[in-house]
Amino acid sequence: MKTKMKIDSLTLLGSRKNYSVRFKSGFNLISGPTSTGKTSILEMIDYVLGAKKHKDYIEIRSSCSSAQLVLWLGDHKYRITRELFNFHTPVIVEEWDEEKKKFLFYNRYEIDIPSNPKSLSAFLLEKLGMADITIKGQNLSFRDLYKYCYLKQTEIDNENIMRESDWVHNIKRKATFEIIFNVYDELLEEYKRTLENRKKEIEELSIRLSGIEEFLKNVEIGTLIECNNVQNKLRKELKETEEKLDKLKKSKGNMTPEAIGLREEIENCRNTINHLKSRKNDQTQYINKLKLLYNQYSSEIEKKELAIQGYLTFNKYEFVLCPNCLQPLTQKADATTCCLCGSEKTNDAGEVLIEKKEIQLLKRKRSELEKFITLQDKDVDGLLHDISDLNAHFSEMEMELAHLSKGYLDPVLEKIEYFNYELGRKNRELAELEKDEKMFEELDRLRSIFKEKEKVISSLKDTIKKLSENAVNKEELIQTLSETFEQILKDFQYPDLTNAFIDDKNYLPYVRGRKYSELGSLGGVTLITIAYYVSILLVGASNLYHHPNLLIIDSPRKNLGAQTTKEVESEFRDERIFNAIMQCLMKTAEDNKDNIQVIVVNNGCPEFIPKECVVAEFDSDQKDNLPKGLIDDAVNQ
Repeated sequence: MKTKMKIDSLTLLGSRKNYSVRFKSGFNLISGPTSTGKTSILEMIDYVLGAKKHKDYIEIRSSCSSAQLVLWLGDHKYRITRELFNFHTPVIVEEWDEEKKKFLFYNRYEIDIPSNPKSLSAFLLEKLGMADITIKGQNLSFRDLYKYCYLKQTEIDNENIMRESDWVHNIKRKATFEIIFNVYDELLEEYKRTLENRKKEIEELSIRLSGIEEFLKNVEIGTLIECNNVQNKLRKELKETEEKLDKLKKSKGNMTPEAIGLREEIENCRNTINHLKSRKNDQTQYINKLKLLYNQYSSEIEKKELAIQGYLTFNKYEFVLCPNCLQPLTQKADATTCCLCGSEKTNDAGEVLIEKKEIQLLKRKRSELEKFITLQDKDVDGLLHDISDLNAHFSEMEMELAHLSKGYLDPVLEKIEYFNYELGRKNRELAELEKDEKMFEELDRLRSIFKEKEKVISSLKDTIKKLSENAVNKEELIQTLSETFEQILKDFQYPDLTNAFIDDKNYLPYVRGRKYSELGSLGGVTLITIAYYVSILLVGASNLYHHPNLLIIDSPRKNLGAQTTKEVESEFRDERIFNAIMQCLMKTAEDNKDNIQVIVVNNGCPEFIPKECVVAEFDSDQKDNLPKGLIDDAVNQ
């Protein structure tokens, strides 16, 4: 059974709030003007799925710590969490537990090459049934496969669609194409080798499972549910015991009236001391703020005094060189202007007098503030003196209470000791149960992985059987792809469309009898590139093949439509062509919504797109109460 991939949601975990976009089956549109975070949504999906890094978005850096992607791989739902701006930290993968209605820890994976079995790439490929496949000694990567699922804005008019001009990348590109469509010559042997590797892995996993099961045989509790029930019961008993102990401590017991009165006085004294300490702390903080203000006054006075000194000193000289950088100053014929700043010279001392008056005012304020701070310091000293006296009195009363209680056996104290013992015992039991709980959780996790390994082995056996019995006819496949490709270009209203096909040797698109990169038209390349990706999606979505059934397109308007700002050929600068593309993408996805998912980013939302297909819409002016962008509450830095 083929494993399909579907994006459920993307969430950026924020310091103020989380920022989420939910996706649906079929067609999904993210709409809004430039610089609202549309493309960053796609780049965050790409990043969580193993891209080496992401761009340094200012709003995201100041607001978010991690990105979470919830996706379906076949019938299983996973949540992948990856730290932002920390590109080498392993990702955390959790699996949805339908019974418990929550995600449970599945495993931790590294961002590494797929030959590392603990890499995210190896995990994703295994779930898609394509693990351990090698191409000329190199492992097939999930990123190789994902290249056929994600059409970036920077690549939409690229005359090197799949980096075919680089022979190293071209080898993997062609091989990945063949692997997707089961025409890779060595694919059958690769799957057989993978099957043997998975059998070894499941044997090792079985040994680990046996060890944990053997350990848990010595535990009286049989299942994780029983363990949780005992924990809940023990926590309830702990709470009840704590309440009894607290009530007992507050009781007066059978002590003498003198001791009871003294205990009440001690309690009142303790409360008074705590109150005075709180007042002292508040007063200290208040004084610290006053001292900051005092420092500001002093700083202002110093600045103004320096300004007066500079005015009186520098006015005596005519400068030829700048006193700061020693560069020549432009000499002005008018001697009445300052040679430094160009302001008019004056002998009027009015400005100096104004500065001096302000200094006097600031000094007076600073002096008054200094007196006020001194008074506040005296209040703190008084509080410290009161606290010291009360502490001494408190110690005297405790000694007197100890003297009154000497030789007197109080049954209340015995009960307190008993309850303290019970609390210690129950806490130790709870700690042991928590260890057992972790073992049960690990057992459940390994059992889940074991079952999935069994499914992978079963799927590999089915794939090997199908490949052995029903080899794909390459000529028929290319013919189907070419017909699909040509039909899509017709739906796109490609001008003067003739002789459109996908070559059976390099698997690249040709139109008007020429390779797409030789047309000399970026508008034409944009149309062809989108049609090429869509045709591979539609044919590859069949259960016979291995395309993940997902396509993400960033900004298909590039080089197309009347609203474009770039000079391109007039035959492609037609809004009808752009609308035809959007209508084709929407209809194709919605007609096959049970099988494929298409996500498109676009500057604006055409009127014919149904509202339910618009999963995120932004407006920098917040028209119709739309959010400004993905990070809609960014704080100005």
